[in-house]
Amino acid sequence: MPAHAADEESDRAAEKSADQRTDEAKEKTAEAAPEKPAAKDTFAHQGQFGLRVGLVGGYNMVFRYDESPLCSPYDTSKSLADQQKFCGHGAPLALDIALSFAVLDFLEPYVFTRLGLSGETQTDTLPVKILGAGTRIYTMSDSAFKIFIDPAVAFEFEGGAGTVKIPGYNPQYKKDLLFHLAAGPQFDFARYVGVFVDAGLTTGILRGIHTTLELQGGVQARFP
Repeated sequence: MPAHAADEESDRAAEKSADQRTDEAKEKTAEAAPEKPAAKDTFAHQGQFGLRVGLVGGYNMVFRYDESPLCSPYDTSKSLADQQKFCGHGAPLALDIALSFAVLDFLEPYVFTRLGLSGETQTDTLPVKILGAGTRIYTMSDSAFKIFIDPAVAFEFEGGAGTVKIPGYNPQYKKDLLFHLAAGPQFDFARYVGVFVDAGLTTGILRGIHTTLELQGGVQARFP
C-alpha cells in the first residue's frame, strides 16, 4: 500500500509539473506574439461617387481685344478704339457644383457647372455660366486631412446683358475656353462628408485674356 500511494503521488506531481510547463509555454507564446495594431479609420474614397458644392469669389483681371466688351465705364473723351484695355475688379459670387467618381484613392475625376449669382456690371455680362471637367489629385488620400491639386478645362457661354448703349459699340461675347488650376486642403469628418477650401486661377483666352484669382469654400458628400 505505501508503494502504491507513493506511485499515485508521483503521478500527480508529474501531471502538475506538465501543467505548469504547458502554462509557461502559453505565457511565452503570448509574450512573443506581436500585438495587433488597433484598427484605424480610413478616409480613402476609391469607388465612391461625390457631390460637391462650393461658393466662389475672387478678383478679375481683363486684357481686352478691340472687339471685346468694355471693362470700365465709357470715356467720352476717347474713341472706342482707345478705351481702356486692361482692367481689374471684383468677381461676382458664383456657385460651383461638381459630380465626381474616385477611380483611385488619390484620383477623383469630376464634371462641374458654375452658376453666377449676379451679373458683372463692369463688362455688362449676364451671370456666369460654365460647364467643364477636371480631376482632383490628393495627397494623404487615406487620411482625414488631405491636400489636393485641382486642374480643369471648361466652356463659358453666358452672353451680354445689353444695358450699355453706345453708338457704334457692338461687343462680341464669344463663347470662351477656360483653363483652371487650384489647390487647397480638405478635412473629412467621416468617409461620407467633408469640407474644403482652395485658391486658384481660371483663365479665358477667346473673349479676351481674362484671369480670375479665386477663393472657394464648400462641402462634399460621398456615397455609397
